[in-house]
Amino acid sequence: MLEVRKAVSSRLAKVEGHVKSIKKMTDEGRSYEDILLQMAAVRKALQSAEKVIFSEQMKDMVASGEFDQKRVDSFIK
Repeated sequence: MLEVRKAVSSRLAKVEGHVKSIKKMTDEGRSYEDILLQMAAVRKALQSAEKVIFSEQMKDMVASGEFDQKRVDSFIK
């Protein structure tokens, strides 16, 4: 569980760095193309964190035998 939290924290640190970079780029008047590339990196890093969390939730459900379709659906949305 600690490893999963570290993995998520690492991915969120990447998101934070990218967002700071986007703010700086905007303030500096950098091109929208460059800014959009950074935004895409933020989306990818968030999706990566989501996958780690979702995978862990699914493992927990399977291990406990408490599969709940509504809960799965809430993670997917």
